Amino acid sequence: MPDIFDRIEWKVRDVFGKAPVCVHVGNVEECDIKRHPTYAKFRAEAISAGVRSAASSRLWESLIAMGRLCDLDGDDTWRLVILDCIVPCFRSTSMKIARDFRVDREELRSSMVATALEVWADTVVGVPPRHVRDRMVKAAFEVAWQLGNPGSFEYPADDIEVYDGPDASDPRLGVKAASILDLGVMRDADFAEQISGERFGALFERLGHFDAVQSFHDEIRSGRRSGSVSQSKASGLHRYWISNSKHYYYASDLYPPYVGLREAATVMGIAESAARRLIGAGQFPFPVARAGRSYKISVRALMHFKEIPDAIVYVDDVENGALHARGGAA
Repeated sequence: MPDIFDRIEWKVRDVFGKAPVCVHVGNVEECDIKRHPTYAKFRAEAISAGVRSAASSRLWESLIAMGRLCDLDGDDTWRLVILDCIVPCFRSTSMKIARDFRVDREELRSSMVATALEVWADTVVGVPPRHVRDRMVKAAFEVAWQLGNPGSFEYPADDIEVYDGPDASDPRLGVKAASILDLGVMRDADFAEQISGERFGALFERLGHFDAVQSFHDEIRSGRRSGSVSQSKASGLHRYWISNSKHYYYASDLYPPYVGLREAATVMGIAESAARRLIGAGQFPFPVARAGRSYKISVRALMHFKEIPDAIVYVDDVENGALHARGGAA
Protein backbone atom coordinates (compact mmCIF):
# COMPACT_ATOMS: atom_id res chain seq x y z
CA MET A 1 0.00 0.00 0.00
CA PRO A 2 1.54 3.38 -0.97
CA ASP A 3 2.47 5.74 1.85
CA ILE A 4 3.73 9.32 1.98
CA PHE A 5 7.23 8.27 0.87
CA ASP A 6 5.81 6.74 -2.28
CA ARG A 7 3.53 9.69 -2.99
CA ILE A 8 6.43 12.13 -2.73
CA GLU A 9 8.49 10.01 -5.12
CA TRP A 10 5.67 9.69 -7.66
CA LYS A 11 4.85 13.40 -7.52
CA VAL A 12 8.44 14.46 -8.22
CA ARG A 13 8.78 12.02 -11.09
CA ASP A 14 5.58 13.34 -12.63
CA VAL A 15 7.05 16.86 -12.55
CA PHE A 16 10.49 16.10 -14.03
CA GLY A 17 9.97 12.97 -16.10
CA LYS A 18 13.12 12.17 -18.09
CA ALA A 19 14.04 15.77 -18.87
CA PRO A 20 17.36 17.32 -17.69
CA VAL A 21 17.29 18.82 -14.22
CA CYS A 22 19.00 22.09 -13.21
CA VAL A 23 19.61 22.57 -9.50
CA HIS A 24 21.65 25.75 -10.04
CA VAL A 25 19.05 28.24 -11.30
CA GLY A 26 16.11 25.92 -11.94
CA ASN A 27 16.11 26.33 -15.71
CA VAL A 28 18.46 24.37 -17.97
CA GLU A 29 18.32 26.99 -20.74
CA GLU A 30 19.29 29.85 -18.40
CA CYS A 31 22.08 28.01 -16.59
CA ASP A 32 25.75 28.73 -17.30
CA ILE A 33 26.56 25.06 -16.64
CA LYS A 34 25.50 23.23 -19.79
CA ARG A 35 25.58 19.60 -18.71
CA HIS A 36 22.60 18.49 -16.64
CA PRO A 37 21.55 15.01 -15.54
CA THR A 38 18.12 13.45 -15.67
CA TYR A 39 16.22 13.47 -12.40
CA ALA A 40 16.95 9.80 -11.69
CA LYS A 41 20.70 10.37 -11.98
CA PHE A 42 20.53 13.64 -10.05
CA ARG A 43 18.58 11.97 -7.22
CA ALA A 44 21.06 9.12 -6.94
CA GLU A 45 23.95 11.60 -6.70
CA ALA A 46 22.12 13.72 -4.11
CA ILE A 47 21.35 10.69 -1.94
CA SER A 48 24.96 9.55 -2.08
CA ALA A 49 26.29 13.05 -1.32
CA GLY A 50 23.89 13.40 1.60
CA VAL A 51 24.98 10.14 3.17
CA ARG A 52 28.69 10.91 2.73
CA SER A 53 28.63 14.52 3.90
CA ALA A 54 25.82 16.93 3.10
CA ALA A 55 27.62 19.65 5.04
CA SER A 56 30.44 19.78 2.48
CA SER A 57 28.37 19.08 -0.63
CA ARG A 58 27.87 21.88 -3.15
CA LEU A 59 25.05 19.84 -4.62
CA TRP A 60 23.12 19.95 -1.34
CA GLU A 61 23.93 23.63 -0.89
CA SER A 62 22.34 24.30 -4.29
CA LEU A 63 19.44 21.96 -3.53
CA ILE A 64 18.59 23.74 -0.30
CA ALA A 65 18.85 27.14 -2.03
CA MET A 66 16.47 26.07 -4.80
CA GLY A 67 13.99 24.90 -2.19
CA ARG A 68 14.13 28.27 -0.44
CA LEU A 69 13.76 30.20 -3.69
CA CYS A 70 10.71 28.15 -4.69
CA ASP A 71 9.20 28.78 -1.26
CA LEU A 72 9.35 32.51 -1.96
CA ASP A 73 7.23 31.92 -5.08
CA GLY A 74 4.79 29.65 -3.26
CA ASP A 75 6.06 26.63 -5.22
CA ASP A 76 6.75 23.39 -3.32
CA THR A 77 8.49 21.53 -6.17
CA TRP A 78 12.06 21.70 -4.90
CA ARG A 79 10.97 21.19 -1.30
CA LEU A 80 9.48 17.88 -2.47
CA VAL A 81 12.72 17.10 -4.29
CA ILE A 82 14.63 17.61 -1.04
CA LEU A 83 12.27 15.23 0.74
CA ASP A 84 12.54 12.72 -2.10
CA CYS A 85 16.34 12.79 -1.74
CA ILE A 86 16.12 12.33 2.04
CA VAL A 87 13.45 9.70 2.61
CA PRO A 88 15.41 6.74 1.15
CA CYS A 89 17.53 6.71 4.31
CA PHE A 90 14.28 6.70 6.36
CA ARG A 91 12.77 3.60 4.78
CA SER A 92 14.62 0.73 6.43
CA THR A 93 14.67 2.36 9.87
CA SER A 94 10.98 3.23 9.75
CA MET A 95 10.18 -0.37 8.78
CA LYS A 96 12.31 -1.68 11.65
CA ILE A 97 10.73 0.63 14.25
CA ALA A 98 7.22 -0.11 12.99
CA ARG A 99 7.89 -3.85 13.18
CA ASP A 100 9.74 -3.98 16.52
CA PHE A 101 7.46 -1.60 18.40
CA ARG A 102 4.23 -2.39 16.54
CA VAL A 103 3.67 1.18 15.38
CA ASP A 104 1.61 1.92 12.28
CA ARG A 105 4.24 2.35 9.55
CA GLU A 106 2.29 4.92 7.50
CA GLU A 107 1.65 7.06 10.57
CA LEU A 108 5.30 6.78 11.54
CA ARG A 109 6.52 7.87 8.09
CA SER A 110 4.02 10.73 7.96
CA SER A 111 5.35 11.99 11.29
CA MET A 112 8.92 11.80 10.02
CA VAL A 113 8.07 13.87 6.94
CA ALA A 114 6.07 16.39 8.99
CA THR A 115 8.97 16.79 11.43
CA ALA A 116 11.48 17.23 8.61
CA LEU A 117 9.27 19.97 7.15
CA GLU A 118 9.03 21.68 10.54
CA VAL A 119 12.83 21.80 10.68
CA TRP A 120 12.85 23.12 7.11
CA ALA A 121 10.61 26.01 8.19
CA ASP A 122 12.62 26.67 11.36
CA THR A 123 15.98 26.89 9.57
CA VAL A 124 15.13 29.62 7.05
CA VAL A 125 17.36 32.13 8.85
CA GLY A 126 20.44 31.57 10.95
CA VAL A 127 21.33 28.08 9.72
CA PRO A 128 23.85 27.64 6.87
CA PRO A 129 22.32 25.70 3.95
CA ARG A 130 24.97 22.99 4.33
CA HIS A 131 23.54 22.00 7.74
CA VAL A 132 19.83 21.97 6.88
CA ARG A 133 19.66 18.46 5.43
CA ASP A 134 21.34 16.85 8.44
CA ARG A 135 19.06 18.67 10.87
CA MET A 136 15.98 17.51 8.97
CA VAL A 137 17.20 13.90 9.02
CA LYS A 138 18.21 13.98 12.70
CA ALA A 139 14.84 15.39 13.81
CA ALA A 140 12.92 12.85 11.72
CA PHE A 141 14.81 9.96 13.30
CA GLU A 142 14.23 11.40 16.76
CA VAL A 143 10.47 11.58 16.32
CA ALA A 144 10.36 8.08 14.80
CA TRP A 145 12.25 6.62 17.74
CA GLN A 146 10.07 8.45 20.27
CA LEU A 147 6.90 7.19 18.57
CA GLY A 148 8.25 3.66 18.69
CA ASN A 149 9.62 3.83 22.22
CA PRO A 150 7.86 6.68 24.08
CA GLY A 151 9.69 5.92 27.34
CA SER A 152 13.09 6.61 25.82
CA PHE A 153 14.53 10.05 25.19
CA GLU A 154 17.50 8.74 23.25
CA TYR A 155 17.72 7.04 19.91
CA PRO A 156 20.48 5.17 18.10
CA ALA A 157 22.28 7.91 16.18
CA ASP A 158 23.97 5.32 13.98
CA ASP A 159 20.70 4.89 12.11
CA ILE A 160 20.80 8.39 10.71
CA GLU A 161 23.24 7.79 7.89
CA VAL A 162 22.42 4.15 7.13
CA TYR A 163 21.44 3.75 3.49
CA ASP A 164 22.75 0.99 1.29
CA GLY A 165 20.47 1.43 -1.71
CA PRO A 166 16.77 1.33 -2.54
CA ASP A 167 14.47 -0.75 -0.38
CA ALA A 168 12.11 -3.31 -2.04
CA SER A 169 19.88 50.61 -2.88
CA ASP A 170 18.23 53.28 -4.94
CA PRO A 171 14.75 54.30 -3.60
CA ARG A 172 13.68 55.18 -7.15
CA LEU A 173 13.71 51.47 -7.96
CA GLY A 174 10.65 50.91 -5.81
CA VAL A 175 7.22 51.15 -7.42
CA LYS A 176 5.83 53.88 -5.18
CA ALA A 177 2.25 55.05 -5.04
CA ALA A 178 2.10 58.38 -6.85
CA SER A 179 -1.68 58.73 -6.76
CA ILE A 180 -3.88 60.09 -3.99
CA LEU A 181 -5.92 56.90 -4.40
CA ASP A 182 -5.18 54.18 -1.87
CA LEU A 183 -5.19 50.81 -3.60
CA GLY A 184 -5.49 49.06 -0.26
CA VAL A 185 -8.92 50.50 0.45
CA MET A 186 -10.20 50.95 -3.09
CA ARG A 187 -13.48 49.09 -3.46
CA ASP A 188 -13.44 48.66 -7.22
CA ALA A 189 -10.93 45.83 -7.68
CA ASP A 190 -10.96 46.17 -11.46
CA PHE A 191 -9.97 49.82 -11.22
CA ALA A 192 -7.29 49.04 -8.61
CA GLU A 193 -5.76 46.49 -10.96
CA GLN A 194 -5.70 49.04 -13.79
CA ILE A 195 -4.18 51.80 -11.65
CA SER A 196 -1.42 49.46 -10.45
CA GLY A 197 -0.31 48.83 -14.03
CA GLU A 198 -0.53 52.50 -14.97
CA ARG A 199 1.66 53.53 -12.05
CA PHE A 200 4.22 50.92 -13.08
CA GLY A 201 4.33 52.28 -16.64
CA ALA A 202 4.55 55.87 -15.43
CA LEU A 203 7.51 55.00 -13.21
CA PHE A 204 9.50 53.43 -16.06
CA GLU A 205 8.68 56.38 -18.31
CA ARG A 206 9.98 58.84 -15.72
CA LEU A 207 13.15 56.78 -15.28
CA GLY A 208 13.68 56.78 -19.04
CA HIS A 209 13.51 52.99 -19.41
CA PHE A 210 10.18 52.56 -21.13
CA ASP A 211 11.70 51.69 -24.52
CA ALA A 212 12.90 48.40 -23.02
CA VAL A 213 9.44 47.79 -21.57
CA GLN A 214 7.85 48.48 -24.96
CA SER A 215 10.15 45.93 -26.61
CA PHE A 216 9.10 43.39 -24.01
CA HIS A 217 5.43 44.17 -24.75
CA ASP A 218 6.00 43.76 -28.48
CA GLU A 219 7.45 40.29 -27.88
CA ILE A 220 4.46 39.35 -25.72
CA ARG A 221 1.95 40.53 -28.32
CA SER A 222 3.74 38.67 -31.10
CA GLY A 223 3.83 35.48 -29.06
CA ARG A 224 7.63 35.32 -29.07
CA ARG A 225 7.61 35.25 -25.29
CA SER A 226 5.15 35.35 -22.42
CA GLY A 227 5.06 36.48 -18.83
CA SER A 228 5.57 34.02 -15.99
CA VAL A 229 2.07 34.40 -14.55
CA SER A 230 0.64 30.90 -14.29
CA GLN A 231 -2.82 30.05 -15.57
CA SER A 232 -4.10 29.58 -12.02
CA LYS A 233 -2.79 33.00 -10.96
CA ALA A 234 -4.16 34.66 -14.10
CA SER A 235 -7.62 33.21 -13.53
CA GLY A 236 -7.76 35.07 -10.21
CA LEU A 237 -7.27 38.46 -11.85
CA HIS A 238 -10.36 40.62 -11.91
CA ARG A 239 -10.27 41.53 -15.62
CA TYR A 240 -9.13 38.11 -16.75
CA TRP A 241 -12.28 37.47 -18.74
CA ILE A 242 -12.19 40.71 -20.68
CA SER A 243 -8.43 41.02 -21.08
CA ASN A 244 -6.03 38.69 -22.84
CA SER A 245 -4.60 36.59 -20.01
CA LYS A 246 -1.37 36.06 -21.97
CA HIS A 247 -0.69 39.79 -21.77
CA TYR A 248 -0.31 39.81 -17.99
CA TYR A 249 3.16 39.56 -16.50
CA TYR A 250 5.08 40.08 -13.27
CA ALA A 251 7.15 43.23 -12.91
CA SER A 252 10.18 40.99 -12.32
CA ASP A 253 9.77 39.49 -15.82
CA LEU A 254 11.42 42.64 -17.17
CA TYR A 255 14.68 41.72 -15.45
CA PRO A 256 16.98 38.72 -15.79
CA PRO A 257 15.97 35.93 -13.38
CA TYR A 258 19.35 36.06 -11.62
CA VAL A 259 22.17 38.54 -11.10
CA GLY A 260 25.66 38.01 -9.75
CA LEU A 261 26.55 38.40 -6.09
CA ARG A 262 28.47 41.63 -6.73
CA GLU A 263 25.46 43.30 -8.37
CA ALA A 264 23.13 42.10 -5.63
CA ALA A 265 25.47 43.29 -2.90
CA THR A 266 25.57 46.73 -4.53
CA VAL A 267 21.77 46.93 -4.52
CA MET A 268 21.75 45.82 -0.87
CA GLY A 269 24.33 48.43 0.04
CA ILE A 270 26.99 46.01 1.32
CA ALA A 271 30.38 44.80 0.09
CA GLU A 272 30.59 41.56 -1.87
CA SER A 273 32.96 40.13 0.75
CA ALA A 274 30.41 40.88 3.46
CA ALA A 275 27.72 39.15 1.40
CA ARG A 276 29.92 36.05 1.10
CA ARG A 277 30.48 35.97 4.85
CA LEU A 278 26.75 36.22 5.47
CA ILE A 279 26.05 33.37 3.05
CA GLY A 280 28.65 31.16 4.72
CA ALA A 281 27.18 31.84 8.16
CA GLY A 282 23.61 31.24 7.05
CA GLN A 283 22.76 34.88 7.83
CA PHE A 284 22.08 36.12 4.30
CA PRO A 285 18.55 37.57 4.34
CA PHE A 286 17.27 35.41 1.48
CA PRO A 287 18.34 32.22 -0.34
CA VAL A 288 20.96 32.23 -3.06
CA ALA A 289 21.60 29.74 -5.86
CA ARG A 290 24.97 28.07 -6.34
CA ALA A 291 26.35 27.52 -9.85
CA GLY A 292 29.80 25.99 -9.74
CA ARG A 293 32.00 28.31 -7.69
CA SER A 294 29.80 31.36 -8.11
CA TYR A 295 26.56 32.50 -6.52
CA LYS A 296 23.44 33.56 -8.37
CA ILE A 297 20.93 35.89 -6.73
CA SER A 298 17.25 35.64 -7.59
CA VAL A 299 15.95 39.03 -8.74
CA ARG A 300 12.55 38.23 -7.24
CA ALA A 301 14.16 37.47 -3.88
CA LEU A 302 16.16 40.70 -4.11
CA MET A 303 13.01 42.68 -4.92
CA HIS A 304 11.25 41.12 -1.95
CA PHE A 305 14.16 42.05 0.31
CA LYS A 306 14.12 45.66 -0.95
CA GLU A 307 10.32 45.75 -0.57
CA ILE A 308 9.86 46.40 -4.28
CA PRO A 309 6.41 45.06 -5.20
CA ASP A 310 6.47 42.33 -7.83
CA ALA A 311 3.06 43.31 -9.14
CA ILE A 312 1.11 41.50 -11.84
CA VAL A 313 0.37 44.08 -14.54
CA TYR A 314 -1.37 44.18 -17.93
CA VAL A 315 0.47 45.51 -20.99
CA ASP A 316 -2.25 48.03 -21.98
CA ASP A 317 -2.36 49.48 -18.46
CA VAL A 318 1.42 49.88 -18.34
CA GLU A 319 1.47 51.62 -21.72
CA ASN A 320 -1.39 53.93 -20.73
CA GLY A 321 0.52 54.93 -17.61
CA ALA A 322 3.65 55.68 -19.62
CA LEU A 323 1.62 57.71 -22.14
CA HIS A 324 0.08 59.75 -19.33
CA ALA A 325 3.52 60.37 -17.75
CA ARG A 326 4.90 61.79 -21.00
CA GLY A 327 2.01 64.19 -21.26
CA GLY A 328 -0.45 62.23 -23.38
CA ALA A 329 1.58 62.37 -26.61
CA ALA A 330 1.70 59.11 -28.52
